[in-house]
Amino acid sequence: MDKKKYTILIADDEYWTREKLRHMIRWEEYMLEFLEPAADGEDALRKIEENRPDILITDINMPFVGGVDLLQTVQKRYPDIVTFVISGYDDFDYVKGTFMSGAINCLIKPIAKIDLVNAVTKALEIIAEHESERLELLKAASVMQDREFSQILQQNETLIMPSAPEGGFPEFTSMSLMLVKIHNFPKIVRARGGDIDLLAYRIKKEMKKIFGKEDMIVFNYIYRLNEFIVVTEKFGKELLELAEKTKARLSVTIQSCVTICVSGHSYSLENLHKAYVEAVGLLMTRGYDKKDEVLSSRGDSHGGDKVKCHFTHDHEKQLKSALRAGKMETVREVIFEKAGLRSCAKNRWSYLEVKQTVRQILNLMLDHSVQSKGYLKAGDMESVAESVEKITENLDTAALCEAFEEMIEYCTPERKETVTDTMRGIVRQAAEWIDGHYSEELSLGSLAEQYHVESSYFSKVFRQEIGENLIFYITNKRIEKAKEYVKNTEMNLAEVAF
Repeated sequence: MDKKKYTILIADDEYWTREKLRHMIRWEEYMLEFLEPAADGEDALRKIEENRPDILITDINMPFVGGVDLLQTVQKRYPDIVTFVISGYDDFDYVKGTFMSGAINCLIKPIAKIDLVNAVTKALEIIAEHESERLELLKAASVMQDREFSQILQQNETLIMPSAPEGGFPEFTSMSLMLVKIHNFPKIVRARGGDIDLLAYRIKKEMKKIFGKEDMIVFNYIYRLNEFIVVTEKFGKELLELAEKTKARLSVTIQSCVTICVSGHSYSLENLHKAYVEAVGLLMTRGYDKKDEVLSSRGDSHGGDKVKCHFTHDHEKQLKSALRAGKMETVREVIFEKAGLRSCAKNRWSYLEVKQTVRQILNLMLDHSVQSKGYLKAGDMESVAESVEKITENLDTAALCEAFEEMIEYCTPERKETVTDTMRGIVRQAAEWIDGHYSEELSLGSLAEQYHVESSYFSKVFRQEIGENLIFYITNKRIEKAKEYVKNTEMNLAEVAF
């Protein structure tokens, strides 16, 4: 069943303003239909009568019928239409009459994307109060903010904040950024039914409660779905206290390890990206364990310690030699014991030290794969390497080592195993299980444990009987399903990929 679409009408006598608003947001992705704009007040009244839009955005200064008169007529005849205004005048006294006519916000030209997104979000929230599809509308408003604000951050755009004090949206003169990293987000999404948009909406709602009536922007960063970004005027001790409250609340409500990084306070709104980079730098200093942490550019952290190289030149030579000779036990010894990956949490490695070590080892194993199996097979190896790097984010040493075990199994020279009929049956059962449970958290270790088989032997027999490495079999099943989603649903690519 198709979701209901809500209509939005623009009324402005300037052609370029109408076209700018038409293309500023991908309206169709958020349950919205952008109607053909009106060129003046009379045209707007005709289009309102014909189309009965849900949202009206009107210029305040138009020929024939002005914006204030238009709004008064709309409020009288069509009280359910949510309205807000555009003005070329930054004198608020001039446009305050529009708020007496029911408009919810005033946008000052030139209109910035962040202004428009916030205003339309507010409009959808108002509509949701009267709709049976309330939750779907609130999710659509939430997703709009997430996607549009994420693009601003990703593209390193200038952050222009809303300009009208009566509209209920932030008017920042300075800002701090708070990065909230949820380290096992995919598992949490699965545990809550798989609706990532709904979970993101609820997490943001929790954070808004913590900040109270404080002006803030909070969004889920769609390019790293386990990150939430808060932009606020708060700073110093007050913001750190809010960060601690956020940590405590999320730790209980989502039951996952959380890291919160607070950037320095800036008196320039030129760039949101710079504050984000600073927060990510703080994230890299945290310890590689499952302890919740709040890190600040003002506070003490591991950042004062020198980053240590744990995978040395000697380790590199030993690992290369063991891989060439096919000595997989030596490979395991170098990675887990000599380089120390298995004891990284115990020895208080930083998150950055683990990520660097993981990347060094992966690069070396990928090089070996190219040399021994060719570029085509090495592409498969790259997929496994990407999954290892993703697992690194979970701050789970045991899971990270298990992922490396799968890498090692892939590098192991193929040898013909003697297989019993019972073992063949187990492998076939496992393949069927994967076909029906591809969206769950699957790994060599978990499947071997499920079927009570030693993992190394299970991996070799699976590859021998099915004709494909276990991890690639799982990945290919997921890709097949992704193709179906792209072809047959309205999901965007980020949702399909997740």
